[in-house]
Amino acid sequence: MQKVNGNKTQTGETPLSLLTLIRSHYLPYWPLFVVAVAAALAGALLYLRYATPLYKISGVLLVQEASNGLGASDMLQSLDLMSGSKTIMENEIEILKSRTLTKAVIRNLNLYGEVIEKGKIRDVVLYKDSPLKFTFLEPESIEMAATGIWPFTYNEAAKQVVIDGKKYPIGDTVQTRWGKLLIQSGARHIDTSASYTLHVMTEKQWIQLLLATMKIMPAAKAGSVVDLEYTDAAPERGEDIVNELIRVYNKAAVDDKNRTSANTMNFVEERLRIVSAELGQAETQVEHFKTAQGIVDIGEQSKLFLASVQENDRKISEANMQLSVLDAIEKYVNNQDPNGNIVPGTIGLTDAVLLELVSKLSETALQLERLRKTTGENSPLLASLTRQMERLKPAILENIGSLRANLEAGLTRLQAENSRNMGIIRSVPGKEKALLEVSRQQVIKNNIYTFLLEKREETALAYAAAVSDSRIVDAAESAAYPFSPQKPLVLGISVLGAIALVVGFVSLKDMMNREVMFRADIEKVTTAPIAAEIMHHDGKDPVVMRSNSRTAVAEQFRALRTSLSYIGLNGDRKTLLITSSISGEGKSFISVNLAMSLSLAGKKVALMEFDLRKPMISKMLDMRIDPGISNYLVGKASLQDILKKIGDNGFLYLVPAGIMPPNPSELILNGQLEHLLNELKERFDYIIIDSAPVGLVTDARLITPFCDATLYVVRHQRTPKHYLKLVEELYQNRELGKLNIVFNGIKRQGVAGYGYGSGYGDINGYGYTEVSRKPGLFKRSTK
Repeated sequence: MQKVNGNKTQTGETPLSLLTLIRSHYLPYWPLFVVAVAAALAGALLYLRYATPLYKISGVLLVQEASNGLGASDMLQSLDLMSGSKTIMENEIEILKSRTLTKAVIRNLNLYGEVIEKGKIRDVVLYKDSPLKFTFLEPESIEMAATGIWPFTYNEAAKQVVIDGKKYPIGDTVQTRWGKLLIQSGARHIDTSASYTLHVMTEKQWIQLLLATMKIMPAAKAGSVVDLEYTDAAPERGEDIVNELIRVYNKAAVDDKNRTSANTMNFVEERLRIVSAELGQAETQVEHFKTAQGIVDIGEQSKLFLASVQENDRKISEANMQLSVLDAIEKYVNNQDPNGNIVPGTIGLTDAVLLELVSKLSETALQLERLRKTTGENSPLLASLTRQMERLKPAILENIGSLRANLEAGLTRLQAENSRNMGIIRSVPGKEKALLEVSRQQVIKNNIYTFLLEKREETALAYAAAVSDSRIVDAAESAAYPFSPQKPLVLGISVLGAIALVVGFVSLKDMMNREVMFRADIEKVTTAPIAAEIMHHDGKDPVVMRSNSRTAVAEQFRALRTSLSYIGLNGDRKTLLITSSISGEGKSFISVNLAMSLSLAGKKVALMEFDLRKPMISKMLDMRIDPGISNYLVGKASLQDILKKIGDNGFLYLVPAGIMPPNPSELILNGQLEHLLNELKERFDYIIIDSAPVGLVTDARLITPFCDATLYVVRHQRTPKHYLKLVEELYQNRELGKLNIVFNGIKRQGVAGYGYGSGYGDINGYGYTEVSRKPGLFKRSTK
């Protein structure tokens, strides 16, 4: 249904702007907002004064692709000591967050106890400038019962520290409840007038604290730069913690790399020991043979055959060494245990596929070992690496079988060729033949020994040159100003919290209120137009409309007078009914002042006191109540008898209620009301009827057919909200004709509350015990 007043839309919705909501609901409570904000600011400033400042410490770490430390060395590539592998960024971040590295940081920095100086404003954590240094030599002995804050004093004369009633000397290792403890003098002279405490925490507590406070995250999604952030009350301690974490992380990475180099070095050293002994034996044999036989030189032909045989022998030796390496690799693969098996060296192997497969298997084993330190057994990544190892083993074994077959075939061919050469050499004189055989063993062992010496030096060089795959971009550095508490943020939150608290209080108060509080309450329930809003009148005189009145209430009644033509009163349509839901909503107040406003405009107005059960207008105007309407309706008075002039106003007349009848409803229906109204219409420009509340009795409904428009009074903090549904039903069903609402009694709200008067009194006291005012006219009647 379409609305009729201008401030409502055609769709039936009422636009309520945020500014209007603030002005109507919350602006009246501005003193409460001021007090709440002032209290919140005072509390915030008090908090900022006593809160311990926290500093943000940040560092930047670059995690690079894994390398062997000497990327340009072909010799190291032949040894395959530390083959490169792709660094997984997520794994490195998890390693940095691991309890193992965190525990190493705590132990290296000995963070188990911190010295705190009690201050007048706030306590201060002393780190490097602590007057005493407590070194916990047995941190694993610290129990939960011994943790907490322990006050201590210093006896300067005796050079003793008193903790928990026990005296401990300075500069000596003592036995305490925290295990062995070394107490030393610090860099700062202790102030005997100050109060100090020792805050002790267990290793587990520190690990949980560091893991919860340390933030490790990638700087960019596609990059390999890691940001490390930590907050601490002691900025120097925070810097040391972040730097130490980076140091132990790099050390762990280097240790992992050097493990492979150490295993290869052990293998080469063992082979050198064996070959050195064999070479010594061969040289001794050559020396003894030449001495015994007196041989100085060998013929050119013998040299050629010897060279051929030596070359074949070298190849046979290399093939045997490769077979030995293949056997070692096969044993490593079959019995591969990432927790204890040593990765064999790949010396002499040239097959790129096998070298790559062994490298991947070794790298996977190292990653698996590292992850087992930081993740659980059911980790998906752990299971993925295990499956990867199981896939690599068959491929390596298959490749080893193929290479072994090729090497064995080559050995057979070389041995056959050597047999032929040896047949030729047999034709050489016996001495030369014997010398060739002895010299051949010497050359072979010498070549092997030289090769192993080279590899040992290269391995040692790789071991010494091993570096971490990460690089410190920015070392840990604390911010110049505290990170927390942030003064603007604390002040802002306190102000917003205070405002939200008051808003919540006001909103809750409005929700708990069952009476109509705002115009919006009316517009939410009913589509009936609101013709006027009348402010609360505090004065004792109920008549606010005077010829010279300039009050806000008087101006509102003048606006209501202007609105009468828009609600259907003009020309021959001159009868206006004024009613409400319950008593005390100000119907009589509206009726009297609206009638007065019309009379001041030169209009002749008849004000009918038609609330026959409990009339109020006569009392308000201090006029006689009889004879009146009830007398006219029973035929005991004429219009001239009941029509009374109000004061000196020649345009305003009162038709009082008359003697209270026992049956008002039946009296209205006796047919005399229409004659009364017709007579009044002939003599007056407006007829204003002050009727009984429609929510309690039916009088207003009975009078409506004789009226041209209706003003329905809704009073602020008086009319129950559930009566607004009745207003909507009356408006939709047109039971009261052209119904318009007057929102009455609007008073400024705020911390002072409300405090309205009570018009009729409560609902239960609404005139249901009635006594005739003049004996003989009506009988006494009690309902």
